[in-house]
Amino acid sequence: MSVKSCRGALARSFRDLQMVWSQTESAWRDVKAREFKERYIAPLPDALNSASSIIEELDIVLNKIRRDCE
Repeated sequence: MSVKSCRGALARSFRDLQMVWSQTESAWRDVKAREFKERYIAPLPDALNSASSIIEELDIVLNKIRRDCE
């Protein structure tokens, strides 16, 4: 699996999680649900953006290594 395809898989997984969380959130409406969302769900977009940037940097480095080894 390439680095870029991993980034795509991560984005797709996050979209899937958002869909499932949306369904869950419509039924789970107590204090614990809000705590869960604040602690685990809300930070995910920023974490995903950071991971995406790091994956892009990693892809650049790996491509340079491949070219240097040819």
